[in-house]
Amino acid sequence: MVIFQKDYEELGGAVSSLVQKADSEYTTLVQQHQSYEQIVCNVMLRMVAVDDGKLRRRPVPLSELDYPEPANIQVQEVIERFCTAGLLVMRKDGEGKPYVEATDDALVNEWCQLLEWKQKYEESLILQRRLTPAAMKWKREQKAKFLWNSDRSLNLLKQILHSDDNWLNLVETEFVHQSVLQRRKNLALRGSFAFGFGLLAIFTFVVYRESLITQSCDSEKSHSSNPLSLFTPLISPPTPCSPAFVSTTTTVTTAQNQPVQPPLPLTIIIEDFYTRGNEKTNKSEQQKVIQTYNRVISKNPRDINAYINRGIAYYRQDQYDQAITNYTQALSINQNIHAYINRGIAYHRQGKYELAIADYNKALSIKSNSVDGYINRGITYRRQEKYKLAMADFNKAISIDSNNGDAYYALGLTYTQLGNQQAAIASYRLAAHLYQQKRKTSYQNNALTRIKGLQ
Repeated sequence: MVIFQKDYEELGGAVSSLVQKADSEYTTLVQQHQSYEQIVCNVMLRMVAVDDGKLRRRPVPLSELDYPEPANIQVQEVIERFCTAGLLVMRKDGEGKPYVEATDDALVNEWCQLLEWKQKYEESLILQRRLTPAAMKWKREQKAKFLWNSDRSLNLLKQILHSDDNWLNLVETEFVHQSVLQRRKNLALRGSFAFGFGLLAIFTFVVYRESLITQSCDSEKSHSSNPLSLFTPLISPPTPCSPAFVSTTTTVTTAQNQPVQPPLPLTIIIEDFYTRGNEKTNKSEQQKVIQTYNRVISKNPRDINAYINRGIAYYRQDQYDQAITNYTQALSINQNIHAYINRGIAYHRQGKYELAIADYNKALSIKSNSVDGYINRGITYRRQEKYKLAMADFNKAISIDSNNGDAYYALGLTYTQLGNQQAAIASYRLAAHLYQQKRKTSYQNNALTRIKGLQ
Protein backbone atom coordinates (compact mmCIF):
# COMPACT_ATOMS: atom_id res chain seq x y z
CA MET A 1 0.00 0.00 0.00
CA VAL A 2 1.36 3.44 -0.96
CA ILE A 3 0.66 6.47 1.29
CA PHE A 4 0.87 9.75 -0.58
CA GLN A 5 1.82 13.18 0.77
CA LYS A 6 -1.84 14.18 0.81
CA ASP A 7 -2.59 11.25 3.15
CA TYR A 8 0.13 12.41 5.56
CA GLU A 9 -1.28 15.93 5.54
CA GLU A 10 -4.80 14.68 6.21
CA LEU A 11 -3.51 12.46 9.04
CA GLY A 12 -1.63 15.37 10.61
CA GLY A 13 -4.69 17.58 10.27
CA ALA A 14 -6.85 14.99 12.04
CA VAL A 15 -4.40 14.71 14.93
CA SER A 16 -4.17 18.48 15.22
CA SER A 17 -7.95 18.71 15.28
CA LEU A 18 -8.20 16.16 18.11
CA VAL A 19 -5.63 18.00 20.21
CA GLN A 20 -7.33 21.35 19.61
CA LYS A 21 -10.70 19.90 20.63
CA ALA A 22 -9.17 18.42 23.77
CA ASP A 23 -7.63 21.76 24.71
CA SER A 24 -10.88 23.56 24.02
CA GLU A 25 -13.07 21.20 26.08
CA TYR A 26 -10.58 21.16 28.94
CA THR A 27 -10.30 24.96 29.02
CA THR A 28 -14.08 25.38 28.95
CA LEU A 29 -14.56 23.00 31.88
CA VAL A 30 -11.81 24.57 33.98
CA GLN A 31 -13.28 28.03 33.35
CA GLN A 32 -16.58 26.60 34.53
CA HIS A 33 -14.96 25.48 37.81
CA GLN A 34 -11.33 25.02 38.86
CA SER A 35 -12.03 21.53 40.25
CA TYR A 36 -12.42 20.22 36.69
CA GLU A 37 -8.65 20.51 36.28
CA GLN A 38 -8.17 17.48 38.55
CA ILE A 39 -11.35 15.72 37.39
CA VAL A 40 -10.32 15.73 33.70
CA CYS A 41 -6.83 14.62 34.72
CA ASN A 42 -8.22 11.66 36.70
CA VAL A 43 -10.52 10.56 33.86
CA MET A 44 -7.96 10.83 31.07
CA LEU A 45 -5.14 9.11 32.96
CA ARG A 46 -7.37 6.03 33.23
CA MET A 47 -7.52 6.03 29.41
CA VAL A 48 -3.74 5.60 29.17
CA ALA A 49 -1.63 2.45 29.09
CA VAL A 50 2.16 2.40 28.91
CA ASP A 51 3.62 -0.24 26.61
CA ASP A 52 7.42 -0.38 26.18
CA GLY A 53 7.68 3.26 27.13
CA LYS A 54 4.99 4.32 24.62
CA LEU A 55 1.43 5.38 25.36
CA ARG A 56 -1.60 3.66 23.91
CA ARG A 57 -5.33 3.71 24.47
CA ARG A 58 -6.75 1.73 27.35
CA PRO A 59 -10.39 0.57 27.32
CA VAL A 60 -11.95 1.57 30.66
CA PRO A 61 -15.11 -0.14 31.97
CA LEU A 62 -17.78 2.38 32.93
CA SER A 63 -17.87 0.79 36.39
CA GLU A 64 -14.28 1.99 36.89
CA LEU A 65 -15.41 5.56 36.22
CA ASP A 66 -17.95 5.54 39.05
CA TYR A 67 -16.69 8.02 41.68
CA PRO A 68 -17.90 9.16 45.12
CA GLU A 69 -20.31 12.09 45.03
CA PRO A 70 -20.11 14.96 44.28
CA ALA A 71 -17.08 14.22 42.08
CA ASN A 72 -19.08 11.61 40.17
CA ILE A 73 -21.39 14.27 38.70
CA GLN A 74 -18.38 16.08 37.24
CA VAL A 75 -16.79 12.85 36.00
CA GLN A 76 -19.92 11.89 34.10
CA GLU A 77 -20.10 15.38 32.56
CA VAL A 78 -16.49 15.09 31.37
CA ILE A 79 -17.20 11.72 29.75
CA GLU A 80 -20.34 13.04 28.06
CA ARG A 81 -18.66 16.20 26.74
CA PHE A 82 -15.57 14.37 25.50
CA CYS A 83 -17.70 11.74 23.76
CA THR A 84 -19.78 14.45 22.09
CA ALA A 85 -16.58 16.18 20.95
CA GLY A 86 -15.30 12.92 19.42
CA LEU A 87 -12.41 12.62 21.89
CA LEU A 88 -13.79 9.52 23.61
CA VAL A 89 -15.96 6.72 22.27
CA MET A 90 -18.28 4.38 24.17
CA ARG A 91 -18.56 0.71 23.17
CA LYS A 92 -19.49 -2.68 24.61
CA ASP A 93 -17.22 -5.65 25.18
CA GLY A 94 -17.94 -9.27 24.30
CA GLU A 95 -20.09 -9.68 27.42
CA GLY A 96 -22.17 -6.63 26.60
CA LYS A 97 -20.59 -4.49 29.33
CA PRO A 98 -20.04 -0.83 28.38
CA TYR A 99 -16.60 0.71 28.30
CA VAL A 100 -15.07 3.96 27.09
CA GLU A 101 -11.71 4.73 25.46
CA ALA A 102 -9.89 7.47 23.58
CA THR A 103 -10.92 7.78 19.94
CA ASP A 104 -7.37 7.47 18.64
CA ASP A 105 -3.88 6.63 19.94
CA ALA A 106 -2.79 9.99 18.53
CA LEU A 107 -4.76 11.78 21.24
CA VAL A 108 -2.92 10.07 24.10
CA ASN A 109 0.44 10.57 22.40
CA GLU A 110 0.04 14.13 21.12
CA TRP A 111 -2.06 15.98 23.69
CA CYS A 112 0.57 17.89 25.68
CA GLN A 113 -1.67 18.34 28.72
CA LEU A 114 -2.16 14.58 29.03
CA LEU A 115 1.56 13.92 28.60
CA GLU A 116 2.27 16.44 31.35
CA TRP A 117 -0.19 14.70 33.68
CA LYS A 118 1.32 11.34 32.84
CA GLN A 119 4.80 12.54 33.79
CA LYS A 120 3.59 14.26 36.97
CA TYR A 121 1.51 11.33 38.25
CA GLU A 122 3.52 8.44 36.83
CA GLU A 123 3.98 6.77 40.22
CA SER A 124 0.29 7.10 41.03
CA LEU A 125 -0.50 5.64 37.61
CA ILE A 126 1.60 2.56 38.38
CA LEU A 127 -0.11 2.18 41.76
CA GLN A 128 -3.53 2.63 40.15
CA ARG A 129 -2.89 -0.26 37.74
CA ARG A 130 -2.24 -2.52 40.76
CA LEU A 131 -5.04 -1.17 42.90
CA THR A 132 -7.97 -1.23 40.44
CA PRO A 133 -8.04 -5.01 39.74
CA ALA A 134 -7.39 -5.76 43.42
CA ALA A 135 -10.32 -3.57 44.49
CA MET A 136 -12.60 -5.07 41.83
CA LYS A 137 -11.70 -8.61 42.93
CA TRP A 138 -12.42 -7.77 46.57
CA LYS A 139 -15.75 -6.22 45.54
CA ARG A 140 -16.76 -9.41 43.72
CA GLU A 141 -15.55 -11.87 46.37
CA GLN A 142 -16.19 -9.77 49.54
CA LYS A 143 -13.42 -11.62 51.36
CA ALA A 144 -11.08 -9.91 53.84
CA LYS A 145 -8.07 -11.87 52.52
CA PHE A 146 -8.10 -9.73 49.37
CA LEU A 147 -7.72 -6.47 51.31
CA TRP A 148 -4.43 -4.56 51.38
CA ASN A 149 -4.14 -4.31 55.18
CA SER A 150 -0.61 -5.76 54.94
CA ASP A 151 0.39 -3.99 51.74
CA ARG A 152 3.03 -1.29 52.18
CA SER A 153 1.12 0.95 49.75
CA LEU A 154 -1.85 1.35 52.10
CA ASN A 155 -0.42 4.33 54.00
CA LEU A 156 0.28 6.12 50.74
CA LEU A 157 -3.29 5.42 49.58
CA LYS A 158 -4.61 6.91 52.83
CA GLN A 159 -2.70 10.09 52.08
CA ILE A 160 -4.06 10.17 48.53
CA LEU A 161 -7.58 9.64 49.86
CA HIS A 162 -7.35 12.83 51.94
CA SER A 163 -5.37 14.90 49.43
CA ASP A 164 -6.41 17.40 46.78
CA ASP A 165 -5.06 14.99 44.14
CA ASN A 166 -7.40 12.17 45.15
CA TRP A 167 -7.93 9.93 42.09
CA LEU A 168 -9.63 6.99 43.84
CA ASN A 169 -12.95 5.86 42.35
CA LEU A 170 -15.89 4.59 44.40
CA VAL A 171 -14.77 0.95 44.68
CA GLU A 172 -11.14 1.90 45.31
CA THR A 173 -12.21 4.33 48.05
CA GLU A 174 -14.25 1.64 49.80
CA PHE A 175 -11.40 -0.84 49.35
CA VAL A 176 -8.92 1.51 51.03
CA HIS A 177 -11.30 2.24 53.92
CA GLN A 178 -11.89 -1.47 54.57
CA SER A 179 -8.17 -2.23 54.32
CA VAL A 180 -7.46 0.44 56.96
CA LEU A 181 -10.16 -0.98 59.26
CA GLN A 182 -8.76 -4.49 58.85
CA ARG A 183 -5.27 -3.26 59.72
CA ARG A 184 -6.60 -1.61 62.88
CA LYS A 185 -8.33 -4.82 63.90
CA ASN A 186 -5.11 -6.77 63.41
CA LEU A 187 -3.11 -4.19 65.35
CA ALA A 188 -5.62 -4.25 68.20
CA LEU A 189 -5.39 -8.03 68.38
CA ARG A 190 -1.60 -7.94 68.44
CA GLY A 191 -1.73 -5.10 70.95
CA SER A 192 -3.70 -7.16 73.47
CA PHE A 193 -0.97 -9.81 73.43
CA ALA A 194 1.77 -7.19 73.57
CA PHE A 195 0.14 -5.52 76.60
CA GLY A 196 0.46 -8.69 78.67
CA PHE A 197 4.09 -9.17 77.72
CA GLY A 198 4.69 -5.47 78.37
CA LEU A 199 3.48 -5.70 81.96
CA LEU A 200 5.79 -8.63 82.53
CA ALA A 201 8.72 -6.71 81.02
CA ILE A 202 8.03 -3.65 83.22
CA PHE A 203 7.93 -5.80 86.35
CA THR A 204 11.22 -7.47 85.37
CA PHE A 205 12.83 -4.08 84.68
CA VAL A 206 11.74 -2.65 88.07
CA VAL A 207 13.20 -5.64 89.92
CA TYR A 208 16.42 -5.36 87.91
CA ARG A 209 16.63 -1.59 88.52
CA GLU A 210 16.22 -1.97 92.29
CA SER A 211 18.94 -4.59 92.22
CA LEU A 212 21.30 -2.18 90.43
CA ILE A 213 20.50 0.61 92.91
CA THR A 214 21.32 -1.66 95.83
CA GLN A 215 24.58 -2.78 94.20
CA SER A 216 25.52 0.84 93.41
CA CYS A 217 24.91 2.07 96.94
CA ASP A 218 26.79 -0.89 98.46
CA SER A 219 29.68 -0.17 96.14
CA GLU A 220 29.80 3.51 97.14
CA LYS A 221 29.83 2.59 100.82
CA SER A 222 32.65 0.14 100.22
CA HIS A 223 34.77 2.71 98.39
CA SER A 224 34.18 5.47 100.93
CA SER A 225 35.33 3.20 103.82
CA ASN A 226 38.49 2.13 102.03
CA PRO A 227 41.32 4.71 102.41
CA LEU A 228 43.23 3.15 99.51
CA SER A 229 40.35 3.40 97.08
CA LEU A 230 41.10 5.36 93.94
CA PHE A 231 37.48 6.56 93.96
CA THR A 232 37.56 8.25 97.35
CA PRO A 233 35.95 11.71 96.94
CA LEU A 234 38.24 14.68 97.58
CA ILE A 235 35.61 16.81 99.34
CA SER A 236 32.80 14.74 100.78
CA PRO A 237 31.14 11.41 100.05
CA PRO A 238 28.28 11.65 97.58
CA THR A 239 24.71 11.37 98.73
CA PRO A 240 23.36 7.92 97.81
CA CYS A 241 20.73 8.22 95.08
CA SER A 242 19.12 6.30 92.28
CA PRO A 243 21.53 6.00 89.36
CA ALA A 244 20.64 7.74 86.08
CA PHE A 245 20.25 5.16 83.37
CA VAL A 246 21.74 6.50 80.15
CA SER A 247 20.71 4.56 77.05
CA THR A 248 22.98 3.97 74.11
CA THR A 249 23.01 6.88 71.68
CA THR A 250 19.90 6.90 69.51
CA THR A 251 18.29 9.50 67.37
CA VAL A 252 15.17 9.51 69.53
CA THR A 253 16.99 10.17 72.82
CA THR A 254 19.15 12.85 71.25
CA ALA A 255 16.23 14.61 69.62
CA GLN A 256 14.31 14.83 72.90
CA ASN A 257 16.96 17.12 74.33
CA GLN A 258 16.60 20.87 73.90
CA PRO A 259 17.64 21.43 70.29
CA VAL A 260 20.47 23.77 69.41
CA GLN A 261 19.66 26.22 66.63
CA PRO A 262 21.73 25.12 63.60
CA PRO A 263 23.37 27.64 61.32
CA LEU A 264 21.18 29.05 58.58
CA PRO A 265 21.55 27.28 55.22
CA LEU A 266 23.30 28.93 52.31
CA THR A 267 21.69 29.59 48.95
CA ILE A 268 20.93 25.91 48.47
CA ILE A 269 17.28 24.87 48.51
CA ILE A 270 15.83 21.68 49.95
CA GLU A 271 13.18 20.31 47.65
CA ASP A 272 9.66 20.35 49.03
CA PHE A 273 9.16 16.58 48.67
CA TYR A 274 6.49 16.59 51.30
CA THR A 275 3.72 18.43 49.43
CA ARG A 276 3.40 21.25 51.92
CA GLY A 277 0.71 23.12 50.02
CA ASN A 278 1.07 26.49 51.74
CA GLU A 279 4.81 26.62 51.07
CA LYS A 280 4.48 27.03 47.30
CA THR A 281 6.65 29.73 45.83
CA ASN A 282 5.16 32.59 43.87
CA LYS A 283 6.34 31.67 40.38
CA SER A 284 5.64 35.09 38.89
CA GLU A 285 8.16 36.67 41.26
CA GLN A 286 10.91 34.35 40.04
CA GLN A 287 11.06 36.07 36.65
CA LYS A 288 12.26 39.23 38.39
CA VAL A 289 14.93 37.15 40.13
CA ILE A 290 16.06 35.74 36.78
CA GLN A 291 16.32 39.22 35.29
CA THR A 292 18.40 40.37 38.25
CA TYR A 293 20.91 37.56 37.82
CA ASN A 294 20.97 38.06 34.07
CA ARG A 295 22.41 41.51 34.76
CA VAL A 296 24.87 40.12 37.31
CA ILE A 297 26.11 37.47 34.89
CA SER A 298 26.40 39.96 32.03
CA LYS A 299 28.84 41.94 34.17
CA ASN A 300 30.66 38.91 35.59
CA PRO A 301 30.20 35.69 33.55
CA ARG A 302 32.13 33.71 36.16
CA ASP A 303 29.93 34.56 39.14
CA ILE A 304 29.13 31.02 40.30
CA ASN A 305 26.53 32.09 42.89
CA ALA A 306 24.61 34.00 40.22
CA TYR A 307 24.26 30.84 38.12
CA ILE A 308 23.17 28.82 41.15
CA ASN A 309 20.58 31.38 42.23
CA ARG A 310 19.29 31.82 38.69
CA GLY A 311 18.97 28.03 38.51
CA ILE A 312 16.92 28.07 41.70
CA ALA A 313 14.58 30.67 40.20
CA TYR A 314 14.08 28.52 37.09
CA TYR A 315 13.53 25.49 39.31
CA ARG A 316 10.81 27.33 41.22
CA GLN A 317 9.09 27.97 37.91
CA ASP A 318 9.20 24.20 37.20
CA GLN A 319 11.65 24.87 34.33
CA TYR A 320 13.97 22.03 35.27
CA ASP A 321 16.00 21.93 32.04
CA GLN A 322 16.94 25.61 32.42
CA ALA A 323 17.74 25.06 36.08
CA ILE A 324 20.04 22.13 35.22
CA THR A 325 21.76 24.23 32.55
CA ASN A 326 22.54 26.94 35.11
CA TYR A 327 23.86 24.48 37.69
CA THR A 328 26.02 22.88 35.02
CA GLN A 329 27.41 26.30 34.08
CA ALA A 330 28.23 26.89 37.74
CA LEU A 331 30.03 23.54 37.90
CA SER A 332 32.08 24.40 34.83
CA ILE A 333 33.51 27.29 36.87
CA ASN A 334 34.03 25.36 40.09
CA GLN A 335 33.02 22.00 41.60
CA ASN A 336 30.46 23.50 43.97
CA ILE A 337 28.54 21.30 46.43
CA HIS A 338 25.39 23.47 46.22
CA ALA A 339 25.33 23.23 42.43
CA TYR A 340 25.62 19.42 42.60
CA ILE A 341 22.85 19.03 45.18
CA ASN A 342 20.52 21.47 43.41
CA ARG A 343 21.11 19.77 40.07
CA GLY A 344 20.43 16.42 41.71
CA ILE A 345 17.10 17.76 42.99
CA ALA A 346 16.15 18.94 39.51
CA TYR A 347 17.10 15.55 38.02
CA HIS A 348 14.94 13.90 40.69
CA ARG A 349 11.98 16.04 39.65
CA GLN A 350 12.45 14.83 36.07
CA GLY A 351 12.52 11.21 37.22
CA LYS A 352 16.21 10.84 36.32
CA TYR A 353 17.05 9.16 39.60
CA GLU A 354 20.43 7.69 38.68
CA LEU A 355 21.71 11.10 37.54
CA ALA A 356 20.41 12.58 40.80
CA ILE A 357 22.22 9.94 42.86
CA ALA A 358 25.43 10.57 40.92
CA ASP A 359 25.26 14.29 41.72
CA TYR A 360 24.59 13.67 45.42
CA ASN A 361 27.58 11.32 45.50
CA LYS A 362 29.77 14.05 44.01
CA ALA A 363 28.46 16.54 46.56
CA LEU A 364 29.28 14.15 49.40
CA SER A 365 32.77 13.58 47.98
CA ILE A 366 33.31 17.35 48.37
CA LYS A 367 31.79 17.49 51.87
CA SER A 368 31.33 14.12 53.54
CA ASN A 369 29.20 15.50 56.38
CA SER A 370 26.69 17.34 54.19
CA VAL A 371 23.28 16.88 55.83
CA ASP A 372 21.54 18.16 52.69
CA GLY A 373 23.44 15.66 50.55
CA TYR A 374 22.38 12.69 52.67
CA ILE A 375 18.74 13.78 53.02
CA ASN A 376 18.25 14.37 49.30
CA ARG A 377 20.06 11.18 48.30
CA GLY A 378 17.91 9.28 50.79
CA ILE A 379 14.74 10.76 49.30
CA THR A 380 15.77 9.58 45.85
CA TYR A 381 16.63 6.11 47.18
CA ARG A 382 13.18 6.00 48.79
CA ARG A 383 11.56 6.89 45.48
CA GLN A 384 13.50 3.96 43.95
CA GLU A 385 12.14 1.74 46.78
CA LYS A 386 15.69 1.21 48.07
CA TYR A 387 14.46 1.63 51.62
CA LYS A 388 17.52 0.35 53.47
CA LEU A 389 19.79 2.78 51.64
CA ALA A 390 17.31 5.59 52.22
CA MET A 391 17.08 4.94 55.97
CA ALA A 392 20.87 4.70 56.22
CA ASP A 393 21.18 8.16 54.64
CA PHE A 394 18.51 9.73 56.86
CA ASN A 395 20.12 8.25 59.99
CA LYS A 396 23.52 9.50 58.82
CA ALA A 397 22.06 13.00 58.43
CA ILE A 398 20.61 12.77 61.95
CA SER A 399 23.97 11.65 63.36
CA ILE A 400 25.52 14.81 61.87
CA ASP A 401 22.69 17.17 62.93
CA SER A 402 20.23 15.67 65.41
CA ASN A 403 18.14 18.85 65.24
CA ASN A 404 17.22 18.52 61.56
CA GLY A 405 13.45 18.10 61.28
CA ASP A 406 13.56 17.23 57.57
CA ALA A 407 15.65 14.12 58.27
CA TYR A 408 13.13 12.83 60.82
CA TYR A 409 10.24 13.72 58.51
CA ALA A 410 11.82 11.80 55.62
CA LEU A 411 12.43 8.88 57.97
CA GLY A 412 8.75 8.98 58.92
CA LEU A 413 7.73 8.81 55.27
CA THR A 414 9.95 5.77 54.77
CA TYR A 415 8.57 3.95 57.81
CA THR A 416 5.07 4.75 56.55
CA GLN A 417 5.79 3.14 53.19
CA LEU A 418 7.22 0.10 54.97
CA GLY A 419 4.05 -0.20 57.08
CA ASN A 420 5.87 0.44 60.39
CA GLN A 421 3.19 2.67 61.85
CA GLN A 422 4.61 3.24 65.33
CA ALA A 423 8.10 4.08 64.07
CA ALA A 424 6.59 6.50 61.55
CA ILE A 425 4.56 8.26 64.25
CA ALA A 426 7.63 8.55 66.49
CA SER A 427 9.66 10.08 63.64
CA TYR A 428 6.89 12.55 62.74
CA ARG A 429 6.59 13.62 66.38
CA LEU A 430 10.29 14.36 66.55
CA ALA A 431 10.06 16.28 63.28
CA ALA A 432 7.10 18.30 64.61
CA HIS A 433 9.01 19.08 67.81
CA LEU A 434 12.05 20.34 65.90
CA TYR A 435 9.94 22.37 63.47
CA GLN A 436 8.20 23.96 66.44
CA GLN A 437 11.56 24.89 67.98
CA LYS A 438 12.56 26.57 64.72
CA ARG A 439 9.13 28.21 64.35
CA LYS A 440 8.38 26.38 61.11
CA THR A 441 4.68 26.29 61.88
CA SER A 442 3.46 25.01 58.52
CA TYR A 443 6.03 22.21 58.55
CA GLN A 444 5.03 21.33 62.11
CA ASN A 445 1.35 21.20 61.17
CA ASN A 446 2.18 18.99 58.21
CA ALA A 447 3.96 16.50 60.46
CA LEU A 448 1.05 16.52 62.93
CA THR A 449 -1.36 15.87 60.05
CA ARG A 450 0.70 12.83 59.05
CA ILE A 451 0.45 11.53 62.61
CA LYS A 452 -3.35 11.89 62.64
CA GLY A 453 -3.51 9.98 59.38
CA LEU A 454 -1.75 7.02 60.98
CA GLN A 455 -3.70 6.91 64.25
